[in-house]
Amino acid sequence: MNEQQLAARVTAPAIALLPDDAPFSPDQRAWLNGFFAGLLTQLARQTAAVAPRLRLPVLYASQTGSAESLARKLAKEARSRGFDSQAQALGALSLEQIAKLEHALIIASTHGEGEPPDTASVFAMQLEAAQGTPLAGMKYAVLALGDRNYSSFCQFGRRLDERFDSLGAKRLIDRVEADNAVDEPFKQFRERLWPRLQHPAPMAAPQTQADEDDDGTKEVWTRQRPYPAPLRSRQRLSGPGSDKEVRHIVLSLSGSNLRYEPGDAIGVWPRNAPELVQQILTLCACPPDAAVQCDGATLALAEALASRREIAKLSIPTVIKFARLTADPELLALVRPESSKQLEKFLFGRDAADLLARGPDAFADPQSLIDLLPPLTPRLYSICSTLAAHSDEVHLTISVVRYLRDSRERGGVASTDVADRIGVGETIPVYVHRNTRFRLPGDPATPIIMIGPGTGIAPFRAFLHQRKALDLTGRTWLFFGDRRAHCDFLYREELETFLHDGTLSRLDVAFSRDQAQKNYVQHRMLEAGRELWSWIQDGAHIFVCGDATRMAKDVDAALQRILVEHGAMSEAAAQLELRIFGASGRYVRDVY
Repeated sequence: MNEQQLAARVTAPAIALLPDDAPFSPDQRAWLNGFFAGLLTQLARQTAAVAPRLRLPVLYASQTGSAESLARKLAKEARSRGFDSQAQALGALSLEQIAKLEHALIIASTHGEGEPPDTASVFAMQLEAAQGTPLAGMKYAVLALGDRNYSSFCQFGRRLDERFDSLGAKRLIDRVEADNAVDEPFKQFRERLWPRLQHPAPMAAPQTQADEDDDGTKEVWTRQRPYPAPLRSRQRLSGPGSDKEVRHIVLSLSGSNLRYEPGDAIGVWPRNAPELVQQILTLCACPPDAAVQCDGATLALAEALASRREIAKLSIPTVIKFARLTADPELLALVRPESSKQLEKFLFGRDAADLLARGPDAFADPQSLIDLLPPLTPRLYSICSTLAAHSDEVHLTISVVRYLRDSRERGGVASTDVADRIGVGETIPVYVHRNTRFRLPGDPATPIIMIGPGTGIAPFRAFLHQRKALDLTGRTWLFFGDRRAHCDFLYREELETFLHDGTLSRLDVAFSRDQAQKNYVQHRMLEAGRELWSWIQDGAHIFVCGDATRMAKDVDAALQRILVEHGAMSEAAAQLELRIFGASGRYVRDVY
């Protein structure tokens, strides 16, 4: 019985607490009835306060903060429903600790090519090695996050689900998988979950700092309600002779009260190129003003294509749906499980117009076209500034994606939108995507090693500006690389100034095209291996930002080799040591 029910029982029938023939006057009887009713009400409240609540931890495995943010939202909702719930990093627990839980909700991202996030890598190794049924008696549910453009979509979340089941745990609900557009899958997960749990009495969720930081609570500007940030400037960073176009973007935050920390990212909601929208309308012979239902709103077809649907790149589910709709034999062959590599090759660099050209008459009406295409998602860019030095603005380092395929010029959605279609003074819808793992160490004296080639330098520019603005001590070492020193040395003057004033202790650079043999940041790391090992022994934190496809793997391999050669470890021990560093926050990667 909950507090409200007990209170109702002791309040409504108060006149029945004393029998009618009790030897008291009416005034005495009324007073005593009130007295006893008050005692019972107080007892009910004390009972409700100490009654055990079902413990419902929300465990997250997060690389860039998305899973953690969702976990905190889910834990807050669970508390509002009367559960004892807190969000906790999966990697901070051992399998033995998890085995003691009666219930667990798990939100897990997949990193790289089907790998666990760095924080959960050690736990993943322990999970794979487990035998028997150590999780018998436990109930769980998994929300897996991933990117459908990769064949390893949600692989870590799927593996968690499979292993928990094989080790004896029971599913509360079937696994839910989410692409970059997480809102609807997250809603489905919650709607399926709550009916399967015994609901305790609802109660107000306690206010915590974590709650205040969650989207949709005390923050005014969120992913769902982005801030229209005026574009202040877009300086070109890459010089003459570069085969890249990299821009330094400055957005005004004046009057917004939008806050961020070094290591966070900015989510940019772009608009698709008008030429691509028009090409799709022409291909499908659809009127641009045709009314369609899109994400709960009625919009003109052209506007829905421009602002609500992903048309600049193809996803696997879109190709699968289109193949079935058109019975295209080539596409039907590509979407078979054994053809995943050929499908990835087909998807690369193609957009919705390429697909629709294979069957433009397949749509009965404009609505069916909208229903085929996935939602447009925001693009994330690492912040390269700090409020300590740039109090009313945020800076981004954006590489503008442009390429030619099948005699047609194409480009990245957000990068070309910011570079070409938004004028200075016009606004861009943005929000802060928090990455609580990618933070400067709490102790400013802790040495930091930063590895960020190309636009991966962005968060490290923020780190260095933060340290200079706050006059923080401690050694700092940056590895930067690109193609050519004379035109691709991003923020060169700033870095040289940081070196001169001591904000940056050491700078090692690698420019791959400036000599016959290509040199990359991992080569510079190996050359400085002995000193790097010395920094690691001194407790240095290692940060990596940039390309996940090759650079991050090469850097990881270089670090393992340094641990083997200078730390006298076996290869297996070096690999495990790096995984432990990742789980503890000493080795943090923001790769894409």
